[in-house]
Amino acid sequence: MSYKRHSIQFLVLSLVVSIGVGETLIMFFLNRFGPFSPLVEVLLDAGLLTALVAPIVMLFVYKPMRRGLDELKLASTKLSDRENQMLALLNSLALAKDFETGGHVVRTQKYVTILALRLQCMGHFPDELGGSRIETLTKVAPLHDIGKMGIPDVILTKAGKLTDEERKSIEAHTVIGESILSAAEFEEMADEDLIAIAIKVAGGHHERWDGSGYPRGLMGDDIPVEARIMALADVYDALVSNRPYKCHWTHQQAATEIISMKNTHFDSRVVDAFLMEEANFMRVAAEFA
Repeated sequence: MSYKRHSIQFLVLSLVVSIGVGETLIMFFLNRFGPFSPLVEVLLDAGLLTALVAPIVMLFVYKPMRRGLDELKLASTKLSDRENQMLALLNSLALAKDFETGGHVVRTQKYVTILALRLQCMGHFPDELGGSRIETLTKVAPLHDIGKMGIPDVILTKAGKLTDEERKSIEAHTVIGESILSAAEFEEMADEDLIAIAIKVAGGHHERWDGSGYPRGLMGDDIPVEARIMALADVYDALVSNRPYKCHWTHQQAATEIISMKNTHFDSRVVDAFLMEEANFMRVAAEFA
């Protein structure tokens, strides 16, 4: 900071001196070779002063600024690379628990993107889905079940009915996921919203619009928008996929079930977006089966 302050002071001093010297030389030139008309004097004054000051500006302003921008770009690239490496590692952990549903992580990521873009087109949630937030949501969607890393495989793959204790264990994957993601956050990130949105998705995608969900029983607009979107994508994929405890449903059966849960399990706006994108949901389900 001290170095930058001295550089600015030196720049100001250099400009003042160069302007003073320049004006002195110009006045000498005008008196020595004049008189000139007022217009010619103005043009000569401006031209000679520019010729004297421009090199100072180039040396002490443009070049340092260009060098600073290059350094900033390099730092940003390194930060982005570091962030991508962290995401790749976290995604690998999430995929390690995807054995029961095959492409669940890939499909739900695509469903989330489809819903978010449709909601944006409908004019809903401009703050939560504005700027690069949909891109960020797409990046972190595969991490929604990362908390299952802390759940025993014997429970996750159980074909029969779960006991109350086993169900509580599975429900804990939401808060476990929040803890894992909170620990993964580092101070400087290329995308400041990345971990914050990932935590909302992991911790809130089993909350329900009517407050009957878990882990906190959030209701309505208290549920993060990102989690509401993830919730529908997650349920749809669970319905149309084979699971140890059930056979897959048809798209129409799943759509009918989702409509029946409008304003109870799901935000009605997210359901409306789903109904407008049914063809794309069916395409993804078939392509990544």
